[in-house]
This record gives sequence, C-alpha cells and structure tokens, in this order.
Amino acid sequence: TKILSDGTNTLEIRFDSAVKKAASEAKRLPYPVPFTAYPVSSPHCNLLRKPQCHGGWDWGPCLMVSGIYGDIRLESVADGLIDSVTVRYEQSGKNWTAVVSAGYFSLHGGMGNFCFKVTDGERILAEEKKEFALEKGMNTLSSSLVVKNPELWLTSDELAELDRKENKLYGLTVASEDGDYEVTKKIAFRSIDVDTKNGALCFHVNGRAVFAKGANWIPSDALPSRQTDGKITELLSASVQAHMNMIRIWGGGQFESDCFYDCCDRFGLLIWHDFMFACAAYPATDEFLASVSAELAYQIPRLQTHPSIALWCGNNENIGALTWFPETKANRDRYLIDYDRLYHGVVEKAVRAYDPDRMWWPSSPCAGPGKDMFNDNWHSSNSGDMHFWSVWHEKKSFSEYLTVRPRFVSEFGYEAFPSVEEIKTYADEDQMNLTSPVMEYHQRSVGGNSVILESFSRYFRFPEGFANMVYLSQVQQALAIKTAVTYWRSLRPHCSGAIYWQLNDVWPDASWSSVEYSGKWKLLHYAVKEAFAPVSVTVYEKDGAYKVFVMNDTSKILDAVVKLHFLGFDGKPVQKAESVRVSAGADKAVRIREFKADGFSCPVSDCFIYAELTASSKDGKKYAADDTFFPALYKQCALRKAKITVGTSHENPGVCSVQLASDVPAFFVSLDTDGLPGTFSRNMFTLLPGAPVTVTFTAKSGDVSAERLKQALTVTTLRDTYK
Repeated sequence: TKILSDGTNTLEIRFDSAVKKAASEAKRLPYPVPFTAYPVSSPHCNLLRKPQCHGGWDWGPCLMVSGIYGDIRLESVADGLIDSVTVRYEQSGKNWTAVVSAGYFSLHGGMGNFCFKVTDGERILAEEKKEFALEKGMNTLSSSLVVKNPELWLTSDELAELDRKENKLYGLTVASEDGDYEVTKKIAFRSIDVDTKNGALCFHVNGRAVFAKGANWIPSDALPSRQTDGKITELLSASVQAHMNMIRIWGGGQFESDCFYDCCDRFGLLIWHDFMFACAAYPATDEFLASVSAELAYQIPRLQTHPSIALWCGNNENIGALTWFPETKANRDRYLIDYDRLYHGVVEKAVRAYDPDRMWWPSSPCAGPGKDMFNDNWHSSNSGDMHFWSVWHEKKSFSEYLTVRPRFVSEFGYEAFPSVEEIKTYADEDQMNLTSPVMEYHQRSVGGNSVILESFSRYFRFPEGFANMVYLSQVQQALAIKTAVTYWRSLRPHCSGAIYWQLNDVWPDASWSSVEYSGKWKLLHYAVKEAFAPVSVTVYEKDGAYKVFVMNDTSKILDAVVKLHFLGFDGKPVQKAESVRVSAGADKAVRIREFKADGFSCPVSDCFIYAELTASSKDGKKYAADDTFFPALYKQCALRKAKITVGTSHENPGVCSVQLASDVPAFFVSLDTDGLPGTFSRNMFTLLPGAPVTVTFTAKSGDVSAERLKQALTVTTLRDTYK
C-alpha cells in the first residue's frame, strides 16, 4: 500500500536479454563454471534461473526466450492474504488426519478468525474454526482435520484394474472469516514409502510395491506461450493409455503448470520430480544461492499438496558433471564444495523444511541418500537409479540392455525420425533425404542420423525409399526400448522401475520421443503400451538359452497359459507347439520356460517363436498378450511378401474398426492415417495366417466414416521395405 499512490499507477517489468545476462554473469564469477555445450546452444545458461533447455539441447532448438510465462495478477485484500497451504497426514486404521499449515500475511495484526475444512463436493467431511492472535506480517496457522474412511489415492495401474479412469480428490479449504479470503487445494489420502534397503529403489503406494513404468517429460513446447493445458492433458492421457504409472519431470526443464500436476493427481501418475539443474556445474555465490532459496520457498509449498509427487530429486546428472569438464577435473574439490553448498546446503534443506515427509533423492543417477554421495552412478547397476546410454551413445547392440541388472533405470533411450506426415511440416520434397541440410538441422544429437542408418545395416536389410527409412527407424526404436523394458520387468523384484527417455518433443525433429510434436504416436508409444501392460509375456535370449517370462503387475494371482509356437516364414510349424500353464503371483515376474538356443529342428534364420498368453483371475478378469522373437537377425531371414486384406467398419461416433488378415506371417504390421489424426488400439504387431486381427481407430476429434478411414489408411510391414 505504501508503493501505490492516488490516481494511475504503472507497474513496469523489464527483461534483460538472457544471452547478454548470462555472458555478464560469467564475467563476474571468480572462476569458470562449466556447462554442456551443443552444436547450437547459448553459453552460460547454467548461470540463469530459467529452463536450462532454452539454451539448446541434443533434442531441441536454442531459444533463449524471456517473459512472463504463466498467469500474473494483482490482488486487493482488506486484512491479509493466505500465502500458502501445505498438509501432512497421519493414519489411524481407516481414518486419516490432515495436519494443515497455512501461511497468512496479515496487514494489520490483531485477532483473526479462520475456517479449515475438507470437503467431498458439497459435503463437509471435517471442519475446524479457530481464532489466532496475528502478528503484522507473516503468520503460520495450523489445524488438524480427521477424515473418516476416505477413499485412497491410487496409481494408474490400480485404477485400470478397477476399471476406473480417475482418482477421488478432496477439497481442502482455508478461509479467513474476517477478510472474506480463501484458498482451496485438491488433496488425496495415500502413503508413499521408498524402499532403499540393500541398494533398492522401490516405491510403495499404500503399502503395495510398484514397478515404475514411464517416461521422462520435457517442456511441452520450446515456446512457453504454446504450452497449453490441452497439449499437456493430451500427452499425460497418452501416457496413461500406454500403461504408464510414473512421469519424471527432468531437471533441464521447468516446474510445470497447475494443469500438469492436476492431471497426474487425477490419472494416478506418480511424479519423479527433479529440481531444475541439469548437466552442468553451478555457482555457489551468495546471490545465486539466495535466488535458488527464494525459488524453492515458492515452488515446494505451491506443489506440496499434490498426492502424485512421489520424490524430490536434487538434479539431473550433476554428480557426473563433476568429472566431465577440464575445469572440474583439474580442481574437483572446488566444484565439489560448490555442489555441496547448493544441493545439500540449499536444495535439500528446503525440502526438509517445506516437505519433510517426501522422499529426498540427491541426484539422478545416484546410489541414494548418504551412499557414495559424490560418486557418479551413471553405469552402476548395484544400487539406486542408473542412466543407461550404452546402446545409443556407445552404439552397442540392443542385447547390451540384457548385460545389466539394474535396481531402477531413470533414463535410457533410442532415437527415431518422426512420421513423414510430421516431416512435411518442416521439409520440402527435395529435402526428404536423411542427410539433407534440413533433416540434419532437425537432428540435434551429434551423429544421430548416422547412428540410425548404421543400425539399419546391423539388424535389417537396407530399406528402399525415404518413407521406408522413416518407418524402419521407428521400428528399431521400438525394438530397442521394448528389449530393455521387458527384460528389466522380468527381473522384478530386483529391478523396480524403467523410465525411458523421452515422452514428448518441444519441436518437430528426430529424437528419442515416443509422441511426436504434433501429438501423433510413434510406433514406440504403441510398443511400450504392450511392454508396460499389466500382464505381459516376453521371450529373450541370454547366456545361450531362450527364456520365457510372464509379468503380472496386478493385485491378483493369475491362472496363465502360454502357448509357444515355432513357425516358419510360411506360417507352418517347424516343430511341435508347447503349452505351459502357470500360477502367476500378484506383482511378480515368473519364468515359465527355458531351453537351449541350439534346440531348434531347423536353421534359426528359417523360423521364429510366437508366444501367446491368456490369463484370468478368480474374479473373472481376463488378459491377453503376445510376443514375437527372432532367433536370428532380421536381415538373415527369408521373409515372404504378405497379401494383407483390410476391411473397415464404423462402430461409434469417432470410432472405427480395422480388420486385417494375411496369407503368410507379416511382421511389425504398422497402420498410419496421413491427414486423419487419431490413435489405434494396437500397432506394430505380428499378423499370422488364419489369425485375423481387429484394431480400433479413435479419431482425435469429430466423427469418421469407415470409407474415410480406408482412404487414409496405409499398412506397412517389414518385408515391404526392400525388394
């Protein structure tokens, strides 16, 4: 009030050039603070408190934007305002106590009357009215509200098992009865514990162990003004459809909008939440630490009530960064002290102060709190979380994923090109060549296009034509991630999570994403939908043997039957099929069969294994899954050209079905609808003769006729990519 005067007042916000500000900050420092540089990047972004990816990354452009990204407002209050509301929980049997703390800024001091309540819609479940003696300035108000037998918050896995789509959320309101000012938060009742004994990293929700299945999240657009609620909701909905139960907010991005956290709360998506530091050293000047402290004093209380947040993580790869740069190698102690002052002296301290009940994880990757605190855990599979990049960055075989036994993998990835439909948005016809200037400009991982091309020749017969190359890049990306996910799931409970890099894109480009910038699903997204399915089957080769596992992430014991078909590429059996029945325990991976890799009755290049799973629980819920395994490299196999018949029919508004049948086995059967946005219930699957498959297509908006779908539909198989 002292700042305002009678009449017109002007509030002016000035923005420096972020590029110039970073350069000036670097000159002020007594010694260099190194950062990761990319071919197109802006130096010293690590000295600014802004999304680090704005300075360029290996999947995004360098756009050093400045401005007000979210909503901004001025509030007029008579007596004061409620600055923050946080809540802690105590459980007694089926009853829960919400221990509420509210920060109230009083303009005048004196006595104040407040009301605290938990509501279920219009119904008040618990309420307390209290009078407080207020000091002028900031005050802490508290209340304990007992809620009898609330509905517990569930993960997306549990919601799906109960045929539900969203969680029950309750309203928590703190209101000033004198000044007519109130704040309402959405809360839920649940417990999250993280088991770190003996090197583990396993999340337990309401006492039940969870195998974390998900993806890394980067900002939904390179331009903040394009980060809409609609885009965020669509991406998170796609995550749930792909059977994910966790999203990792990566430290090179940003604290997200309210919409993001609200969606995760509703959908049952756990959040691994990095703080916003990534792949660099950071200064530990008093000014920088004070800025970070103020940032966290706002952000942690702002987000504390969200039940979806499972863990606070100090940073992304910054322990490893202590060994990356010439400066940090030459004087490690200097930068280690800075690291300790920032992350343990400020960031961890803020978590302990504002959200003491939530798990603190020092860095990703790391061995865990108090364990080898300053040792890089990048390739360590013994404890904590690891980032496994040997397949992409070191160009190792997909089978390299089977050489590690991780406890939890929070990053691993493989690149692919976006669809031809998306490429058309940035490349003219004469640039549709994988080594053209435009295609290389939209590839920010150094040598990325070469890695993709080299993989073609390693696994496949080289594809003909641009469209086939794009298709095959998506097939091999899906195979890479599927190989990792299914193997690591088979290691449960030793391994407790697989979070791949990355869910989304900030612009249209070749990247590790499973969902393109436009929102279109890559084949990878369809592949992880099956690899993350609560009940699935996998066949893989390891240590000279073929191994078959059933993974059951449901809460029920399942009666499961797996049929193993040994088929030639004409679709006929090369040896007798096997049928294995097993009782698959709840939340378990079960090995059901193992046989020697040289046990085939024909050359391995002449046949494949098709595993078919059916399972049911005592309450009548049924599951089905399948897996196809090639004992030889795809390029060594004499695949036959398939004659595929396609039919379409209209089912419901916006929904059509596609019926497919083939005369010989067809592999990686992929459906696409250029110019007709939507998703299929299944994609990139094996189609066997005598076993037609029906797939559902759901249009992104509006209705679609069977005729319109058939016109837009294209079907591609592996054998179609070469003569």
